[in-house]
Amino acid sequence: MKDKQGAHRTGNRTANKPAPVSTPDKSLSADTKRTGGGDHRQHRKSSRVRFEERGHAIKHAHRYEHVYRDRHHRIRHRIIWPRYYYPVYYDWGPYFTFRYVYPYYHRRYVFVSLGGYWPVHYRYIRYYWYPSHAYDWYGYHPIAREVQSDTYNYYTYNYYYDDTTSPAYSTRTTQPLTTVDENTFADVRAKLAAQAEAPDAQTLADTCFEEAVKAFEDADYDTAADKFAEAMALAPDDMVLPFAYVQALFADKKYLQAAEALRRALAKVPTDQEGVFYPRGLYPEEDILFEQIDELTEAVPLRGFDPDLQLLLGYQLLGVGDLEPATETLRQAGLNATNTTSATILLNLLEKIKMETKEGVNQKPLSGTK
Repeated sequence: MKDKQGAHRTGNRTANKPAPVSTPDKSLSADTKRTGGGDHRQHRKSSRVRFEERGHAIKHAHRYEHVYRDRHHRIRHRIIWPRYYYPVYYDWGPYFTFRYVYPYYHRRYVFVSLGGYWPVHYRYIRYYWYPSHAYDWYGYHPIAREVQSDTYNYYTYNYYYDDTTSPAYSTRTTQPLTTVDENTFADVRAKLAAQAEAPDAQTLADTCFEEAVKAFEDADYDTAADKFAEAMALAPDDMVLPFAYVQALFADKKYLQAAEALRRALAKVPTDQEGVFYPRGLYPEEDILFEQIDELTEAVPLRGFDPDLQLLLGYQLLGVGDLEPATETLRQAGLNATNTTSATILLNLLEKIKMETKEGVNQKPLSGTK
């Protein structure tokens, strides 16, 4: 369990985790299996990850309403102010973490922290606007599910199902939602205290980041890359920004530059943390992302299996959860001395994700059990 400056893993989840719940079929949203193209199109996602998303509309403005489902599955609306926040529970394999969300500032999720780590001491308003999920992708605007007890409450984006019911044909369960026990949550709240602060005032780096996000939405990838680079120059210690810059170069088909930027980004990853971020939410539509991965996949053999392109492709495959093809691609990239360190970082994280996924499947809660 790690908890230094980053909310990496708040604890080892054994008995103290939410039990399965379900929602009506029509409210479900999840990544569907894609057909055609390369192996990466068969996007594999944990069978335990199911989320409900609000209508995805690009909006760069403050929000005065918090929409969530209460413990009885009813949609609720709450008027909020800037300082309102709530904790969200994420899990992966045997681990879990909590993150605070400030819905007033929230525009949409942009990043996934693939290893679960987040530098919670960051007060940059750009990450209150465009924050990160932990471990896996739960959509741009997921609807949080309230977990409530007599003394505390928190939220989760993951809508669980019992083992006897296929998510596609699930019916609402009568099983109560089991909460994280009070002692565990008291410890969690103490560790979350560092996150319970409003953002710093907007800076020029924040403005550049915002302009880059908007340019990326418009498929103006060259401008997006320039703006991300400008933001990086203004905030050189920010370890998250470089991954957005990598994605802009990749989207603009500047593969060699993107690979070099990826090596630099991974060089800033703390040695004791899995600080690898994937900016999946930069795309207004996920089809665009998968088409771009297709193009890179086709370019690799045409360019003689260039190790830089393989490193970049391995990162993309890892980012969308295609672990098996990512493994071989990164191994090939790592045979090149220039990429050995970067490929090793990604492969180590990939193997850890595989192990945690396997443990999560083995520990998947049964109906009526914790």
